[in-house]
Amino acid sequence: MKASKEITVKQYTLDGAGAGTAELSKELVSFTPNKVLLAQYERVYLANQREGNASAQTRAEVTGSTKKIYKQKGTGNARHGSRKAPLFKGGGVVGGPKPQEHRLEFSKSQRKGALLSAIAYQVQQGAVSVLTSEVNELPAKTKTVAQFLAKTNMEKGTTLFVLVDAKATGFVKSARNIGGVTSTHMGSLNVHSLLEARHIVVVAEAFKTMQQMFTK
Repeated sequence: MKASKEITVKQYTLDGAGAGTAELSKELVSFTPNKVLLAQYERVYLANQREGNASAQTRAEVTGSTKKIYKQKGTGNARHGSRKAPLFKGGGVVGGPKPQEHRLEFSKSQRKGALLSAIAYQVQQGAVSVLTSEVNELPAKTKTVAQFLAKTNMEKGTTLFVLVDAKATGFVKSARNIGGVTSTHMGSLNVHSLLEARHIVVVAEAFKTMQQMFTK
């Protein structure tokens, strides 16, 4: 029987130094991600990003005169009505787009299941690490975050920082100046941002909250 791969989550301090591994709850380790649910979530999420406000004017909506451009017969030209006909430049569009609603629904229980699946999937893939340093009082200094990424080999690919709440404004300002780096907090965490990230760095307190979600 093939031995199962050991799941570990590395811990780092803000200066990029290793701080061992995080303790994982058995509920998180044993959780089986629902990949079908994750695919459904992505479909709903992307559909809900569509504004659906594209609109083309029909010949009835185009501004202009409806006067017949020349007499019906005797000119040698094809018979036409007004310049608002679709055949002419500036005329109305036939079968063009009109505003429509693209939104899809996803139940509360499905959202929770998808979020748990996304967290468990990324943890089990080794994409998640923990930041043990306090970041709430960190001043806005991009160099700090850039050096952290360099020392932890997270410069390539997208990196998502998950904070406890929205109070770490200095850290958020520092991270947003670096391409491919985004930050969020537990209250705004969503499945799409988790799956899009190649590296997910979770503040220690936030990671503790994440694990508690699997025991409820």
